[in-house]
Order: sequence, then C-alpha cells, then structure tokens
Amino acid sequence: MQKKVLVFAVAAAMGLPAAAMADTTLYGRMNLSMDYVDNGEESSHQLASNSSRLGVRGSEDLGGGLRGVFQIEAALQSGNPDQTFDGSNLTARNTYVGLAGGFGEVRIGKHDTPYKLSTLRLNFFADTLGDVNHVTSRVGNLSAMRAGDNALIDEALEAGLLTPAEAIALRNEVADFYNDASLPGFYNRLDNTVLYMSPDFGGMQFMASYTTDTGSDRPSAAANDANAFSLAASFTQGPMYVTVAYEQLNDAVSFMGEVDDAKAWKIGGTYQIQDLTLAAMYENIEVADEDRDVFHLGARYSFGQAYVMASYTNAGEIIEDDGAQMFALGGGYNLSRRTGIYAVYAQVNNDDFGTYGLNGSGKGKGVAPLGYDQDVKGFQVGVTHNF
Repeated sequence: MQKKVLVFAVAAAMGLPAAAMADTTLYGRMNLSMDYVDNGEESSHQLASNSSRLGVRGSEDLGGGLRGVFQIEAALQSGNPDQTFDGSNLTARNTYVGLAGGFGEVRIGKHDTPYKLSTLRLNFFADTLGDVNHVTSRVGNLSAMRAGDNALIDEALEAGLLTPAEAIALRNEVADFYNDASLPGFYNRLDNTVLYMSPDFGGMQFMASYTTDTGSDRPSAAANDANAFSLAASFTQGPMYVTVAYEQLNDAVSFMGEVDDAKAWKIGGTYQIQDLTLAAMYENIEVADEDRDVFHLGARYSFGQAYVMASYTNAGEIIEDDGAQMFALGGGYNLSRRTGIYAVYAQVNNDDFGTYGLNGSGKGKGVAPLGYDQDVKGFQVGVTHNF
C-alpha cells in the first residue's frame, strides 16, 4: 500500500492523473557488502553494491483478457569499478513494454535472456562472491590471458631463452592478437531484444528471445550480423524443477580479424527434500570450434530464519590446462521478511593456464586474476533489504 501511495505522490508531482498510475508499483532491493578479496597477487577490503536496484512496473487491463505491461529498472551499482554507486544507470536492468494474455507474454526492450533466466533458481549464491556464473557462462578472461602471455615472455627473457629483440617481437604479436580479440559470455541481459514467455502448461513452460544485434542494428554492411537467439524450457512438479536451455551469439568471437559464432547449452535442476534443496547443472560452451564442459553441484539448508549453503563448480579445459574449480560456502539470517544478513566465502583455483575469477555476475566490484595460474578468493559480509 505504501508503494502505491508513493507512486500516486510521484504522479501528482508530475501532473499525471491518478487513474493512469493505478496499476503501477515502485519496488527495489538494496544489497551491500564489505568484502575482503585477493586476486592472487594483491588483496584489499572493499565496499560493494551487489545488483542493488530500483524499479517501476505496471499493467493496464485492455479487455478481452489482454493486458499492457511495462517495467523500468535502474541499476544502483557503479559503472566505475572503483566506486560503489558512482554512475548508476536508469535502464541498466530489465526495461521493456509488452502485452500479456492467455497466449503468454511478449516483452520488447532490454531483458535477461531465457538462457540466463532458466537456471536462476539453481544459483544459491546469486549476486555474491560465490555466484555460479563466475565459472559457468564463460570460458575465461582475455585481460588475464594477455597479462599471462606477456609474463611468460618476461620469464623466457630472464631465463635467456629469448633475446631482447625476440621478446619485443613476441610482445607485439601478443598486442596484435588481443587488441582484436573478443570472447563472449552467456550471462546476458541484451538490449534490442524481443522475448516471449509461454503460459504454464501443467508445469511446463517455454521461453524464447531474439536480439536484432548485440552491437548496433542501424543500417550498415554489418547490421544484424551479431544477432542472437536464446531458448529455454522448464518443468516443475512438486519438489522438482528441471530446465534445458540453448543460446547462440552470432559473430561474437573474434581473433586476428576472423569472426565466429558462439554457442552454449545446459541442463540442470533442483530437488527439495523438506528444508534441504539440492541443485545440479551441466553446461557446454563452444567457441572457435573448441568447447568446454562445466559441472555444478549446490545445496542449501534452511532452519527457521537461518540458512546455510555450499557449492562446487568445475570448468573443464577448452584448449589445454585452462580449466578451474570454484568452491563456495555461506549462510545467512532473515531478520524479517524484507531484511537479511549473510556471509560468503568463495575461492577459484585455476589450472596452469586458467583465468577464471570472482567476477562477471551481479556481484559488484568483481575480482579477476592478473594472469595465468592465480587463485582468486574472497570473504564478504552483507545486508539486503527488499521493498
């Protein structure tokens, strides 16, 4: 009720008729934490906003079972990696307009892909250092790979295996390679997107999205070359949830002037046994004719207002010795229906040429390794409040 009163007050201040705002809701979430993090070479303590948000959503009854729907959701999280709230973005999160009815719902704008949405309930550590998407949905970190290659050149130079001239030439080759390189991720919220969500067919539901271009869809020789589509299906029955998803990002991989498509698919689910919820997932990502597998296991146990959770994620190699393992432990306590506290420890152990870190999800101020074979770890204590 208080949310509706606030919305009416905003409408009055803007000179809008109250009837136009009758089915509009203001909502949000604050999630801040104090983190101690170590990137394998240096460490610090930092304050971070973790997918904090402020949004307005609403609907209008159009008659005949049809509704108009909309949402505008701002990210209360800094675009500056050194700050907590500097440069928050009004439309950084799911922002769309659409139609809903017996056929399901169609949304047009910026939206999480079905691939991302399908496994949200498997991610017990969402928006924390232990977020599963720090290892799933990606194949490594290009910046760390570049730094790692340059470090190998330096080591060879110091060992007398290269002359200074040879080292300079190799560094130039590394620069040329990585300046034109791009690797995709599959933890996506894409603009220029049309999303369809089906109604519930006895526990079965489908989602599909099409993105006109992940870059620019303005008229040009390359317009729509970098389009994307994403598909997901899920089935819920009693304590069981199962999902399968597929996503293709066209022209998303670039090396030395050559572009290629990236593809990913996954299957996973959860099963609840009284207060215990178990999760498991398998994922395969293919880039540049190479692919890698990921396995994930998670568990969460609730007792009263408290809960504990743990997960293990293993990323296989895509070329050679470039995989990683992530471990996460955590727990929390719900002080009320809207406010809670939590603590999480997470660690990524990289293989000799692995470049995974605790970054690339809804966790603010994520931490990446600075080269090859560096273990990244962190501990955080946080507070959440939903309204």
